[in-house]
Amino acid sequence: MDIRYGYDTGIRNNPGHASGNFESKRLQFYLAIMSRFIDKTFKLRDKFTLPKSSSLQWFPGHMKKGLDQIQSALRNIDAVIEVHDARIPFSGRNTQLRHVIHIRPHILILNKCDLADLSKKQQILEKIKSEGVNNVQFTSCNDRYITRHVKNDIVPMLLKDIDSRGRFRTDIMNQYNILVIGVPNVGKSTLLNKLMQTYTTKKKCAPVGAMPGVTRSIMNKVRVNFDPEMFVVDTPGILHPHIPNTENGMRLALCDCIPNHLVGKDQIVDYLLFWLNKHENFSYVDRYELTGPTDNVVDFMVAAALKHRFVVPYNDGSKSTEKKYKVNFDRTASFIIKEFQHGHFGKVMLDDDCL
Repeated sequence: MDIRYGYDTGIRNNPGHASGNFESKRLQFYLAIMSRFIDKTFKLRDKFTLPKSSSLQWFPGHMKKGLDQIQSALRNIDAVIEVHDARIPFSGRNTQLRHVIHIRPHILILNKCDLADLSKKQQILEKIKSEGVNNVQFTSCNDRYITRHVKNDIVPMLLKDIDSRGRFRTDIMNQYNILVIGVPNVGKSTLLNKLMQTYTTKKKCAPVGAMPGVTRSIMNKVRVNFDPEMFVVDTPGILHPHIPNTENGMRLALCDCIPNHLVGKDQIVDYLLFWLNKHENFSYVDRYELTGPTDNVVDFMVAAALKHRFVVPYNDGSKSTEKKYKVNFDRTASFIIKEFQHGHFGKVMLDDDCL
């Protein structure tokens, strides 16, 4: 079998080859790879750069429309729930929405905490508090006890904050309208569904998808509780029109807050490899059966492809009957990104340098 991915393995699936010659070539191949890791000049990158062809800016029309709708809806809103990814508690939080947060009672939900390294949780809370946010809850909407957490912690904290500040809408004192905001794909609609399941018999009221941007417009308010009467308004995920730097943008992309095709799956995988190496997280070595750490994204992806057989046959035009394969890089990149998003490289705190 000949697997091509940028350089020739030198290995063929040809019965005519003598076994000794085959073993010799295979040994030479592995020695060539191992020499890269033994070489004292081998060193990991200390900075990640993104090709100009990749884009980290994503502010489609529905986001601008969503901002305008939020402004119009504010006069009928009693409180705001902001949902964000616990792995990036600082990156990507939309500064344009801070005026909304500060004029209404507000709670920050850091979702997907089951995937986050919270060993510095107190430092995270202190920094968030310094930014003017006092009410913070860590959640995982996949937790079997999420409805209990919603009922016993999140909703009481929110109602207490509303009542302590005095109601903006004095005409309806026994009814609460809650606005849910945040960047794309952090679990806003999922949280809304969990609120619905906590207090009603309905299982789902908002569409949930694996791609950022599923909710495209402000939906009608949905009743999630009867005593007291509580209505929740879902909004589209809204990013800041200008992402400040590459690191910030790549972290958003890695957490699936920016569509993969805008940045490039291979670039997202390369950033993941860079981040893992920078934090000495070499779990990928055993996971993909590498001989040691690598800073080459092609080698990284090839190892994953060979481990999981993400290869496709190809014809080079020759008359040889030998089977030849090449790596399916697109499928491999999607697989590695999903591996990260499911926590297979361990719990991470991508914003650790912000502390």
